[in-house]
Amino acid sequence: MNFARLIVLTAVVGMASPVLAQRSTSKNPVVDLSGSNFAIVNKWNQRDDDIWCGAAKAARDRGAAWTDRLYIIGYEDAQASQYGAVTVSYTFRPTQEQLAQAKSGRSSIRGIGNNMTINSANRRCVRELDFF
Repeated sequence: MNFARLIVLTAVVGMASPVLAQRSTSKNPVVDLSGSNFAIVNKWNQRDDDIWCGAAKAARDRGAAWTDRLYIIGYEDAQASQYGAVTVSYTFRPTQEQLAQAKSGRSSIRGIGNNMTINSANRRCVRELDFF
């Protein structure tokens, strides 16, 4: 009997997994700034990895390639942001000035110039099962 339950549970999870939402892309609004610049508004107090994940999806939605790099071009805490929440601004088409600030390999969302490929940012996405 336990074996039958295991098979049913495996089938349910298998069918549900393609439609599971990524937490960082479904709850945090994306604000278009200009051209290839956009901001993620952290309305859900999520981890840095979740913000990078949302930025990867937002960049892909705006035509970026997996190999393009995401650069942090702005960070505002909740008090400074017009949105009332931590806001991280990104670009995937940096200017020469933004490239001069680049700090590859740093994943903090608080560092202007921190950057990674969109593929690397996408790997930070967490898929969750929501049964309730």
